[in-house]
Formats: sequence, C-alpha cells, structure tokens
Amino acid sequence: MSTDTTTPTDAGTRGARGPRRSRDKQPASRGSSAPGRTVEPPRQRRPALAALAVVLVVGGALLAGVLAVRMDERVPVLAAAREIPPGTEITAADLVEVAVASDGLDVLPAAAVDQVLGAYSVSTIPQGSLVNAGNLSTQAPVGDGRAQVSVPLNPALTPTGLTTGDLVEVVRVSGGNVTRARVLTEGLVVDVDGGSADDLGGIQLGTVTLLVPTEVAAEVVDAAGADLAGLALLERGQPVDTDLEVGS
Repeated sequence: MSTDTTTPTDAGTRGARGPRRSRDKQPASRGSSAPGRTVEPPRQRRPALAALAVVLVVGGALLAGVLAVRMDERVPVLAAAREIPPGTEITAADLVEVAVASDGLDVLPAAAVDQVLGAYSVSTIPQGSLVNAGNLSTQAPVGDGRAQVSVPLNPALTPTGLTTGDLVEVVRVSGGNVTRARVLTEGLVVDVDGGSADDLGGIQLGTVTLLVPTEVAAEVVDAAGADLAGLALLERGQPVDTDLEVGS
C-alpha cells in the first residue's frame, strides 16, 4: 500500500500555481500590439484632390494649345512707320507691315495698302500705331477755301477734352480794343497737343489745330496770338468735309 506523502502545503501551492499558468497562456485580445510599437491608422484617400490635380494639368495643356493656335492666327496689318501729322497724304514711306492677332481690333489688312496710299490722315497717327479707317479720309483736310490755324488751349477760354472731329465755334473775347465778344467762325479740330512741364517747372499750354475758312484765318490767328481766342464745343465726331460757317 502506498502512502500519500503530499502535505497540505504542497497541495495548496499546486492549486495556486495552476490557475496562474492558465491565465498566462490565454491568447492576446484582438487589436493588441507589442509593447513599444505604434499602430498607424489606415491612410485616407482624397479623390477630390486627385481630380483637381488632373483638371489643372489638363487645363494648362489646353491653355497652352489655345495660345499656340492664337499665335498662328496672327495676320499682317498696316501700322505707321513714323508719326503722321493730320492732313498728311499717305505714302509708302508712312506705312509698315506688322503681324498681330486681329480679333476685335479695328485694323486695315496689309493687302489693302493700295487703297490707303493717297488717302489723308485726319488726326495724328503715332509711330507704331495700327492704322484704321477712322484715321483716314479720301478728301484732303486742307481743301480749297480752308486753312489750318493753331489756338492755345487756355483753360479759361477753351473746354477740356477736345479731340479730333470736334466742331467748335471760335470766339474773339473782349480785350484790348474789343469791347465785346464776337463769333469769328466755326472750326474743325484736326489735332490736339496737350500741355507739358518745361525745364523750369512751369506749365506750357497745349494747342489745338483747327480747320477754318480761309477768309477768317487771319482774324483767328490774330486773336490766338493775343490770347483772345475762345472755343465753344458744338458737336463731336464730324468728318473733315464738314461745312464751316463764318460768323457775322
């Protein structure tokens, strides 16, 4: 017969260790990680940003294509080879051919050069400016019975904003031996030269070039020289062949 030599203390010890080993062998819960290791969250996709990038790339390519096409659409037109004063008969030396994108521009094609030669400028055409039909007339601005005169743009006697094609009334204002104002004639503005500052810091008055009937040209020049020529604006946008009435 065998004798059980297990003591109560040993039995208690085994009973206590058994459950601890059982707990140590339990599987780790889902989602746990090893000590010291960081679990990164899943990367978020941003389809809107990707779509925007595609749109920008495609849009840039389309814009470059449009610009390239527009460059290819440039056409030869006429421009001023030098400054052309009003009343000048246009010659080949006054013109130069340039290539521009003519969409929306008032220009004359280079092929129309034969129609431009022999025409007259109705206003100053700066060097390099594109020539258009509004700059030209088939009739000489200084025709029979007309003369060009210059009148200073005295702010007290002339309106502001005068431009080519304005029909004005030339008035000799009172002063000197003239006791009351008198209308001399109607005149047509063909050029305006704005004022500028001189070397001493003063202001030089601008001038306006008028077409007036020959019979009163001397009186207009005399009044302008005495700073007694006033201008009154009557109408705008008149052609160079506008009839000009002499004052009474």
